[in-house]
Amino acid sequence: MSVRLSCSAPGPRVEVLAQLLDAAGAYAVAFEEAPGGPAFYDEGLAAEPRYWPTTRIAAFFAGEAAARFAREIVAGEVSDLAQESVADEGWEALTSRAWQPFAVAEGLWVYPNAEEAPPGRLAIHLDPGLAFGTGTHPTTRLCLEWLAETLRAGGETGLDILDFGCGSGILAIAALRLGAAAALAVDIDPLALAATGENARRNGVGDRLRIAPALLADDGPHELVVANVLAGPLVAQAAALTRATAKGGRLALSGVLPDQARTVASAFPEFRLTAFEDEGWVLLQGRRAPWS
Repeated sequence: MSVRLSCSAPGPRVEVLAQLLDAAGAYAVAFEEAPGGPAFYDEGLAAEPRYWPTTRIAAFFAGEAAARFAREIVAGEVSDLAQESVADEGWEALTSRAWQPFAVAEGLWVYPNAEEAPPGRLAIHLDPGLAFGTGTHPTTRLCLEWLAETLRAGGETGLDILDFGCGSGILAIAALRLGAAAALAVDIDPLALAATGENARRNGVGDRLRIAPALLADDGPHELVVANVLAGPLVAQAAALTRATAKGGRLALSGVLPDQARTVASAFPEFRLTAFEDEGWVLLQGRRAPWS
């Protein structure tokens, strides 16, 4: 048996607490949705994760002694501290068991790695234990719906896509599964890049996906560009994202709150952007002017 220790923590303390739990002997630490908000983070302009605003942390220990020691270390900084014994089947298996296949767009499904999709169903397989995005958050869902409409309903195939802030790689993988010819996935987090590479191989699209830690000046232009980060990084990277989008190409910007949409849109004057909203989050999408 293993011991699962779970608690809620303020966003600014998540990284430190995760490190403490790891030092106390946790063999795995995962971030989950908390009642106060999703474990959704802003990579920021300095590449320092900032978790919003309350995050549920789950840490797994091989024995009671290590879990008890960890409780003593973090007790003063967390809330809802709970402990339970779990079968020795691995934290990824525990997460997968509670994570069921679901549709993210019309005709497109997400499945955990442990479960095969029925024949004929277009599916993306992901590891639900990764805290990089599995399609359940509205920002990701908006992007997936946009990709499905653009690539499938719109009948456009053979396109090249840039997935900026790729996380798990779900958007690039979805685009390739929907008919895109090639994709570039960019993220500043090396763990996200490793997860993207593994997920791409699992989904049979690794040979069409390039992975990079930064967007270079000569990357592109791409017919499709999707950036699922937050308003601050979108504004800061507006010139680079515009340069990476082909003239007449399509751009989707997600991770934007309604009161931030005007500011973000004004940073992309070469695009005529339309807003779509889902559960308090906005996606801005549109084409780059052919003459810009």
